[in-house]
Amino acid sequence: MQAAMASAHLAAGRYEEALSWAMMATRVRPDHLYGLCLAAASGALAGRIEEARKAVTKLRQIDPGLRLSNLKDVISYLRPQDFAKWAEGLRKAGLPE
Repeated sequence: MQAAMASAHLAAGRYEEALSWAMMATRVRPDHLYGLCLAAASGALAGRIEEARKAVTKLRQIDPGLRLSNLKDVISYLRPQDFAKWAEGLRKAGLPE
């Protein structure tokens, strides 16, 4: 539920709220790929780059092959405009192309 709330806040452009919910989600499930993606994207878009990069580091430990180029495989259900926000945030957080 926390990850879903984070996703909704991210889509609405409320990045601090999205980060807060994403951090709750990753405390419950530290290896949750979706939650970590949300933490990285929302953190970067909120200007909290250090936190965002920590989330990307964890993401890369769990899935070393994750890249922006294959991100659609992980979050294929998003509307194009929402996917663009995720990708922008993850790019700023340091996820490789």
